[in-house]
Amino acid sequence: MTAKQRKLLILGAALLAFGSVKFGLIYYWYLHNRQLAAPAAQVLSCDIERGACALPGGGALRFSARPSHGQPFEIRLDGVAADAAPTADFTMPDMDMGFNRYTFVRDGEGWKARAILPMCASGSRDWQVELKAGKAAYLLPFSVR
Repeated sequence: MTAKQRKLLILGAALLAFGSVKFGLIYYWYLHNRQLAAPAAQVLSCDIERGACALPGGGALRFSARPSHGQPFEIRLDGVAADAAPTADFTMPDMDMGFNRYTFVRDGEGWKARAILPMCASGSRDWQVELKAGKAAYLLPFSVR
């Protein structure tokens, strides 16, 4: 075996070892992060026009009025203790409506956020809000006027 062949053999073995270590680290990272991933949002089933929606972890979510496209409305979150301000993400199922995240601010004992939903060009009225408060996440489907 010539010196050049020996160098290529050593280089090939080093590349295989490097690739194996890299694959192992990526696999470990994937398994570790998959276990730490946040659980899926818990779906709520309540009518936002009938008052507050009770949250399974305690507390209540309330809309000041039934949302309407282009009209501001207020969302209240009461009875929820959170280290960071809760957020509400408004989305349409199967349709990209852009970034519609609102962050709640303290209001006495509870939280409030003021939101405006954009008009949908297709005329769809079905929305959903994903509420995140601490480690809890809730998904509430609703319709606008």
